[in-house]
Parts: sequence; C-alpha cells; structure tokens
Amino acid sequence: MRILILFLLLISACAAADKQTSKAYITNQGSNTVSVIDIKQNKVIHTIPVGKGPVGVAVSKTLKRVFITNVDSQNISVIDTDTNKVIETITTSGSPVGIAIAPNNKTIYVADWYSDRILAIDTASYKSIGEIVVAKAPAGLAVSPDSAWLFVAARDSNEVVVINTAALNITKRIAVGKHPFGLTLNNSVETLYVVNVYDNTVSVVNTKTWAQNVVKVGEHPYCSAVSADNKTLYVTNTQDDTVSVIDIATQKTIATIEVGMTPEGISYAAEGAQILVASWGENKVSIIDAKTNKVITHVKTGSKSRAFGQFILSEQ
Repeated sequence: MRILILFLLLISACAAADKQTSKAYITNQGSNTVSVIDIKQNKVIHTIPVGKGPVGVAVSKTLKRVFITNVDSQNISVIDTDTNKVIETITTSGSPVGIAIAPNNKTIYVADWYSDRILAIDTASYKSIGEIVVAKAPAGLAVSPDSAWLFVAARDSNEVVVINTAALNITKRIAVGKHPFGLTLNNSVETLYVVNVYDNTVSVVNTKTWAQNVVKVGEHPYCSAVSADNKTLYVTNTQDDTVSVIDIATQKTIATIEVGMTPEGISYAAEGAQILVASWGENKVSIIDAKTNKVITHVKTGSKSRAFGQFILSEQ
C-alpha cells in the first residue's frame, strides 16, 4: 500500500513539474503531429497527432491552449496544454497557414493562404466572428499589444496590411520587400519586423510613423524573433541554413549561426535565454544559447518541422 501511495505521489509531482516548465510546440507538416519540447530539459516529452499538414502555431498561457493550423485538412486543432491532447477541431474550409492570438485572448486570427482572407475566430466558442479579404497569399500575422491592430504579411502582394480589429477593416497598406512572410513585433519600441524572402532583407517598420529601414540578412529568410530585452533580432535563412543575429540599436548583423537544414520557425525562450529554431530539412530543432550565439544542442522532432508562429508557452 505504501509503495502504491509513493508511486501515485511521484506521478503527481512529475505532472505538476511538467505543467510548470516552459514548452515549445513544434508543428511537423510531414508527420501530421506536434512535438512538445520541455525547454528546461531540451527534449520531446509529448507527440500530439493533429490534422493534415500542420504549419502555423499560436499559444495562450491564459487560456491554456495551443492553436494549430492544418493546411491540408483545412482546419485548426485546439490543444489543451494541461493534458497535451486535442480537445477541439475548428473547420475553416480554406487553407489556413499563419495564425496569431490577440493579447486579450479573445480572438484568434487565421491567414487563409489561397483565398486571400483573414478569419477571426472567438476563443470561447470557437465560432467565426468575421472575415476579410486582404491581399494575395496572406502569411505571417502579428497583433498589437492592445489587441486593436492586426498586421498581415501579404506575400504575393509585397505589402503589409494593417487591420482595425474592432471593425475588421483595412486601414493601411505598407509596401515592403519582395515576398514578405514572417512578422514580429518589438513592443518596447513600436517596431514591426517584416521578413522579405526574395529580397534577403528585413523591413524595419515604425508602427507610428510608418517610416522604414531595410536590413540585409542571409539567403531566403523566412521568420524572425526578438529577444526578451528587445535588443536583438534573430532571422532564419532557409537557403543558407543559418540564423542572422541583428543588433536592433545599430541594425547591423553581429553574428551568423549555422543551424539545421532549411530553418523556418524561430522563437525566443526567456527560460534559459535560448533561441529555438525548427529545421524543415532535418526534422529537428536547433537550440541556441543567446549569451554566446552558439548552438548547444539539437532536439529530434517529426517530419518537416515548421513551427510557423509564436510556439513557446512560457511559464516565466
């Protein structure tokens, strides 16, 4: 009896520890799964079956939910972060790719790649609350800290579309480089970083004045992430198999880090000051120490890892 009680207590303690650790949710487009990485241990602790062709990811600590876009099955998988199981599937009848959740946790926004539209979905009911046609091939999404504005990278229109979320209408179009894909907001200085795939650049856009500068990076860049102190920008370069490290103050590249083949999704983990990079070509995540700009380990994931979006659920 004592052995059984000790066993149950051990299981309970492990489950509690699991919930308190920051995790990365990595979409594996080729195996129709999501790999859950314990960031403290740097290992996969769960593999979750989802829909067909998972690409985009958005996380909410408040809701204890992860939202996954499945481009081939045309739906969104909703994962409960306490159980790491799919609890709901939202039908979109389109080709969902990019996804973002408003900071107020009331709405998720989904980029329908082939229909050129943005879907707004209520996080309480999982019902559609509106949609808007924006521009050709919407991809990366970012929502302002006050949840009032949605920024959309329109890849085939070479622009960023700015949407008023209350009215769900377009207020501005910003010309950027060729084939913008990933978007990242630097909230402390009100700056939007737009990764231009065909130009090998990042457009640095002031969201108050709309003035912009251009920073050169590696070959065929894809996504970006900002450090917790808003001083450093990290950009994946899919055809160089590298990450460009950019000093935000000077807008200069200060390091180039070799990672896995075809790096795509990237996020900054405050826990341990690490950068996680999903490698589509090698089915793994490269983990970089932000203090040294060196790769410290690789974590094997599923087939064709993409992790497009904010994929780290932070417990800090």
